[in-house]
Amino acid sequence: MKKIFYNYLLLMRVPQWIKNIILFAGILFGKKITDQSAFITVVFAFFLFSIIASCQYVINDYLDREEDARHPEKKKRPIASGAIDGSIALAITLIILPLALVASYILNHAFAFIVLFYLLFNIVYSKYLKHQVILDVMSISIGFVLRAIAGAIVIDVAFSSWLLLCTFMLSLFWGFSKRRGELDLLEGNAGKHRKILNEYSTSFLDLMMSIVATMTLMSYVMYTISPSTIQNLGTDKMIYTVPVVVYAIFRSLYIIYIKNMGHNPTKAILTDRSVIASGFLWLAIVFIVMYAKLEFNLPTEF
Repeated sequence: MKKIFYNYLLLMRVPQWIKNIILFAGILFGKKITDQSAFITVVFAFFLFSIIASCQYVINDYLDREEDARHPEKKKRPIASGAIDGSIALAITLIILPLALVASYILNHAFAFIVLFYLLFNIVYSKYLKHQVILDVMSISIGFVLRAIAGAIVIDVAFSSWLLLCTFMLSLFWGFSKRRGELDLLEGNAGKHRKILNEYSTSFLDLMMSIVATMTLMSYVMYTISPSTIQNLGTDKMIYTVPVVVYAIFRSLYIIYIKNMGHNPTKAILTDRSVIASGFLWLAIVFIVMYAKLEFNLPTEF
């Protein structure tokens, strides 16, 4: 039983929960980070969303067990490797998933609706959208936008359209980089693992990544200088976070093209100290300009 429990925890891919940190964007940019009740609510929302997302991973691994068994890295996953029986994993998931959905409904009705939509959308993705070129990556990006919306809805704050667009574009960037990394990693066997990879080429993905990287930076810059952002945040100093974001994007390109880690974005982020440092620096600047109320102005002319 302990072995099954351990393998099931591996199957849930807890490190992937880092993707759900975006749920905290609403409380940060809604200026409710010091609101204890709102903070506790978002923490609960984070864990519930993460558990439900993990259940979706289990369902996906069960459906993709034959394809994963032919992948050089994914074949090590508990179901693909045979470390845990797929039917047992599915049975455990069908117990956990309804409980998490009920808890989400108790926490916030609108949040539960978003979570349920996310779950159903991912089922459609697993059965159909993942086999459609371009739509496969766009579907993953929509999942990140839903996370951002869920984090805002659960504490009743509005979310900037520019920031949602930035979230969408950034996740597209990492999605296309993952496809590119898979092509490099699997080489001639890419299509055998995932048929949709036959529809991509490295040159095409390079073009897509160039476009979405540019649009990510553009949408973030537009967010920082938007009149609604300045009004809602009470500061026009968010522009000073742009250089950090630019560095993070450039560092990501370095990770993809030089370190060849595009096939595993989560691992790349968690293991690259420069990306982690830039993330903390970005947070520090955001806190300073939003909460410290420091007054400083650059001259309008040089």
